[in-house]
Amino acid sequence: MSIRVGTAPITWGVCEIPGWGDELPPQRVLAEMAALGFAGTELGPWGYLPSPAGRLRTELKRYGLALIGGFCPVTLHRSDTFDEQLTFGIGVASRLHDLGATVFVLAEAGDEVRRTTAGHPDRSAAPKFTGGEWGRFVEGVSELARRAADMGLITAFHPHAGTYIETEPEIEELLRRTPSDLVGLCIDTGHLLFGGADPIPLTLRHAARVRHVHVKDVSSQVLKAVRSDHLSYLEAVDQGIFVPLGDGMVDIPSFLRALQAVNYDGWVVLEQDVRLQLPESGDIPRLNAKRSRQTLLSFGL
Repeated sequence: MSIRVGTAPITWGVCEIPGWGDELPPQRVLAEMAALGFAGTELGPWGYLPSPAGRLRTELKRYGLALIGGFCPVTLHRSDTFDEQLTFGIGVASRLHDLGATVFVLAEAGDEVRRTTAGHPDRSAAPKFTGGEWGRFVEGVSELARRAADMGLITAFHPHAGTYIETEPEIEELLRRTPSDLVGLCIDTGHLLFGGADPIPLTLRHAARVRHVHVKDVSSQVLKAVRSDHLSYLEAVDQGIFVPLGDGMVDIPSFLRALQAVNYDGWVVLEQDVRLQLPESGDIPRLNAKRSRQTLLSFGL
């Protein structure tokens, strides 16, 4: 497989969700990524890494890292925020283009109710898109993907825990309603499993639309607690729902074989969503990422 292995600031506790947790200095994060042998990084929240294009290119070159792409959560199903959110998404795609990235990782932004019910077996109380909301959301996603394509970016939609595109039926509906040439799929092994979907058959079933990969592992013990005790998504993260590759319930070797079977040749980005409380947890991301990188190396990546 012609695959490059990267990572993302979220593995070091840096997230697009405001107030997520403490943040390590970006220079330390980039240096640790490079030292562990990653070939590139996603952008993380805007403003975390140096924002002027020239300065960011200089910093990434210093550490031998490519800029892979960036995560863009949007709320497009509501009429009162549609235009604002469409403009926001176009702006993110434009910045990624200016910075030399190649992948526009688009996601639904979710809300507090969906984050509270994420991963639960009974989601009957969780809000879902109405027919009109589906139409508006798909219109926005398709338009953002068109704009991104005009800039030379690949759009990969990321089903994400705690959002309105989380479960397998929601993923299938999105793929059915969006143009396959424009809207690809970001396979995130951890978020798919958290939401009740198996990433391997989904990858095989939608091979032509797999444009990007986030690989992460899930603690079976914490996931069981999520479902039995109705933990929220943030509570699950704080209890360690995501673990180093090989420590959880994702069948990493079988997943990599599935990528090989569909001739995937893009990026595989290691992610382990964590929240930090400094200084106590400052070394945890590097140690976890080191173990996960060794696991990928053991499978030839």
